[in-house]
Amino acid sequence: FSENLKNYFEKYGILEIEILFKKLTQNLMFNVYEISDDFDVFVAFETMNNRGKKLSNLELLKNRLIYLSTLYDENELKLDERFSLREKINDAWKEVYYQLGRNKKNPLNDDDFLVAHWIMYFQYTREKGDDYIRFLLEQKFTPQNIYSKTEVKVSSLKRFNEIRETEENDQEETEEIENNEVVEMRSKLSPKEIEDYVNSLMSASVHWYNTHNPKNNPDLTDEESLWIDRLNRIGIIYFRPLVTVSFISKGVDTKQRVELFKSIERFIFITFRLSRAFSTYRNSEFYRASRQLRKNELTIENITQSLQERMSYCFFTPENSEENFFDYTYFQKFIDKKFKNGGGFYSWNGLRYFLYEYEMEKVRNRGSQKIDWKLFVKGEADKISIEHIYPQTPNHKCWKNSFKGYKKNEINFFQGTLGNLLPLSQSINSSLQNDCFLDKKNPKYNEKKEKIRQGYSDGSHSEIEVATFEEWNPESILERGINLISFMEKRWNIKFENEASKAELLFLEFMYINEKK
Repeated sequence: FSENLKNYFEKYGILEIEILFKKLTQNLMFNVYEISDDFDVFVAFETMNNRGKKLSNLELLKNRLIYLSTLYDENELKLDERFSLREKINDAWKEVYYQLGRNKKNPLNDDDFLVAHWIMYFQYTREKGDDYIRFLLEQKFTPQNIYSKTEVKVSSLKRFNEIRETEENDQEETEEIENNEVVEMRSKLSPKEIEDYVNSLMSASVHWYNTHNPKNNPDLTDEESLWIDRLNRIGIIYFRPLVTVSFISKGVDTKQRVELFKSIERFIFITFRLSRAFSTYRNSEFYRASRQLRKNELTIENITQSLQERMSYCFFTPENSEENFFDYTYFQKFIDKKFKNGGGFYSWNGLRYFLYEYEMEKVRNRGSQKIDWKLFVKGEADKISIEHIYPQTPNHKCWKNSFKGYKKNEINFFQGTLGNLLPLSQSINSSLQNDCFLDKKNPKYNEKKEKIRQGYSDGSHSEIEVATFEEWNPESILERGINLISFMEKRWNIKFENEASKAELLFLEFMYINEKK
């Protein structure tokens, strides 16, 4: 308010401030609602706030839980316990709102968090839309579940002690009390259930924030931070609840968590980015696993084994062999369609993640990071581009000489294959992308001797590697493509049957055959 008033004063002067003050102190009108004793204030709150700008589901849920705390009988929730529960609800919501808004540049969505927590805490269903909030407000946390009583067996000794605590005269007992079970009528929804749910919500919010903001996060180990960052970059899809639960579940240590993150990342890359599974593939199973892990019904080892088993269709074992090889036919069909649309590997939605991981492998070995992921995935205008080394419009004579004798469709494969695509550490003018390879390797200057583009030789590690080639021709493209596929084998623990299969996936099998000849 003070900041806006200051801006208002600087823009309009003191007279407008005086007018604003007069409106605020004299011109505001209020509706006063007097709520009688037989009408619940919390019900009024929900009803009135359904008009105009609606309350968020998180706000409605808080109000509902506080309301429910007022409905218990005195023998089930004493007055001091009622105040204590209300404080716990308020404290939990303070923490949840703090965590969701902790990163000012990227505040987290209320509903996304509530849905994820519902998946972790309650039984997941395949229903769509607002089923989670309908479950919470219409099935679970309802007045009916408090008014509805159920038989509960209570220790008679515990019951006796409760009665003694309420008596003013503490008389010495001479008879020994037998500890038998007594049946009492208690609310279907107990205060303990509300308290447990609220505590879980508060705890989960901390780890929910951490999964969205892993970099430079002191709450995470370096390995945890590295792998969660990878999951965010590749697209964590439906695994965030499971990742969050891994921090909540008792008995799960850092080493086990990292193994889980590695397994999830490999599953996403192989199943979704390579083998083109639908985005909902096995989501119900791993949503359920979140809850089962929280309740100690599953172990990390169980989940990683399931992830491995659900990828079995991505591999095959040839006759008379004991080795498993990657079945790249799904991926090849996908890339084939992209080539027919003129893009090839350039249109693959896993390309940026793959090339970035290749670059970061070089960084780990040599140091000096030169590509920032945030810039790498920005909008078209200012993003760090992926360049076709052999350009899409090869007008210069140098390119025509290097690729002489190849058919038009083969030229198309050279341009769009994996080995011809290079992430640049800086955006460059599109007119420079058609330069000859020798010119691309070295910095380029204008007439004023101002650098208008840097060369591959002083760019990213991937660029420097390409700059080691003396010329860029079909053989260079095949060699680099094979090197990239070999990195894929090592990084994601998959194996191709032979080099010919790698060339086939690169759509350069005709080059491999020619080389063998």
